[in-house]
Amino acid sequence: MWNINVNGYVEVNFANIWKPLEGLRYRLNVGYNYSPKRESTYQGRAANDNNGTADIFNSDTQTRLIENLLYYDRDFGMHHIGLTFLQAAMRKKYSENTSHATKFINDELLWNSLVNGETPSVKSYADLRTTSSLMARVNYSFDSRYLFTFTVRRDGSSVFGKNNKYGTFPSVALGWNIARENFMENTRRWLDNLKLRVSYGKAGNEAISVYETLTKLSTIKFVMDGGSVVGLLPTDRMGNDNLSWETTKTFNVGVDFGVLNNRINGNIDFYSARTSDLLLLRRLPNLSGNTDVYANMGKTANHGIDVTINSHNIVTRDFTWTTGLVFSWNHNEIKELYGDGQDDRGNRWFIGENINSVFDYDMVGIWQEDEIERGDHLDWDPVAEAGDVKIADRDHNGKIDDDDRYVKGQTTPKWTGGLTNTFSYKGFNLSIFIQTAQGQMAWNGLKGVAGDEMGRRNMTTEIGYWTPENRSNEFRSLKKQSNKHGYGYYEDASYTRLKDVTLSYTFPENWIRKIGMQSLTVYASGRNLYTWTSWKGWDPEANQTGRGSGSGINSWENNYPYTRSYLFGLNVSF
Repeated sequence: MWNINVNGYVEVNFANIWKPLEGLRYRLNVGYNYSPKRESTYQGRAANDNNGTADIFNSDTQTRLIENLLYYDRDFGMHHIGLTFLQAAMRKKYSENTSHATKFINDELLWNSLVNGETPSVKSYADLRTTSSLMARVNYSFDSRYLFTFTVRRDGSSVFGKNNKYGTFPSVALGWNIARENFMENTRRWLDNLKLRVSYGKAGNEAISVYETLTKLSTIKFVMDGGSVVGLLPTDRMGNDNLSWETTKTFNVGVDFGVLNNRINGNIDFYSARTSDLLLLRRLPNLSGNTDVYANMGKTANHGIDVTINSHNIVTRDFTWTTGLVFSWNHNEIKELYGDGQDDRGNRWFIGENINSVFDYDMVGIWQEDEIERGDHLDWDPVAEAGDVKIADRDHNGKIDDDDRYVKGQTTPKWTGGLTNTFSYKGFNLSIFIQTAQGQMAWNGLKGVAGDEMGRRNMTTEIGYWTPENRSNEFRSLKKQSNKHGYGYYEDASYTRLKDVTLSYTFPENWIRKIGMQSLTVYASGRNLYTWTSWKGWDPEANQTGRGSGSGINSWENNYPYTRSYLFGLNVSF
């Protein structure tokens, strides 16, 4: 796999052609990317494939981008005005070809002669995505105190239905540099910057694949009049000519500040966003002849706060100590789904709850042999056996059913943060970064009896699952049906991690120039050094996308933990 990227531009300053056109500029941006990929694989006797299996996969992606930009910037006394106009077009074409064959007489030729296999097959695919954009922006400022920006975009995408390919997205922003006002003159000894920002805008999202708005046909082979005939068969997904942009309207209020010669500075932003016409896959009744269709439906809301603060705690000739703090809190909830006020339990979407909600039972232990012998389970969970997960009867109706499940939490953090402290003494520099994510839940595959992708792990020894001799009340039996109700094994995955520690030393210039160097720095760095968490498992930060049997997904993707690593090196320039 390799890439070719070619980018170029031409810029014309009209003031060089005619003085009265001062401030007017034109720029043409052109970009081209070519990314081919080739994979050839063969599995033979050495991989316990006695038939031999060969695959050849070739693909390429070609992307072309053209942008025409016109700028006009002028100052008139204390007034500044800037105009920008954009016209852009993008074309992205993807194609692939796959060849496959099995049952080779030997492994000598690998994938180089697929025709020698008994069952060769080929297939190909191609798609094309295009976009077209127009944009206009006006910037105005007075005395660098009052700032105004208005932008409007008109975007079109080929992925949408023929009736709604284009969307219009305006935005407006206001800024007030309060620190420059005359009435703030008495504060300028300690206040360096105080700026208030307010903005409101509409943005679009085209996050669907190509051709999803079309009712497509697939081919099928059948026998007719003694010969093989290729016919056409409608696919399960219905097209939608009216599918259009998913839109988000966002309101933002922010403050930028700096005090004490900017020894303390940062910004605080509050935002509120509402997304409507979500691009969702809606299930259809079987009577329609289709299983699903992409449609614009539903509404979600987000609001939150982002904080960034930087401080120079100690600044002397030889020693400095600086701190950087970031904090982000977000609340997300579904406002509407299908217009009928009903939840979608199948997709785990609930009105008024987070879009990434955890919907599950409460586990209250493991059924033990003596409980089964006494018949404690008969009125509660009559299908239970020793070693099974014991589920709470939350609604107290005497049985375990779907009504005992509820929204327990969410898979996204409620808030995140990071703290960086940097200490410098002469040529030494020490940086310590700590990050945290709180209020999230994750599927625990260890308790869900999941090995790694090859099924390799001595689970009973390492984890301590239930056996008649090991009466665990936390880990169920390893037998296949010990989780009959599909408990999802979600647990608190909050953590705080010592993410990075780096120590470096930069040698004085007068030392290293004597040996012909311009600069020399040696450093040692450690990443993922320690984690504070109640999570039992590999890593609460790992990408565990499985949801457990209770949610219908039982696989991990890139679930390996972040490794603790140490790096030693030096930077030299001559």
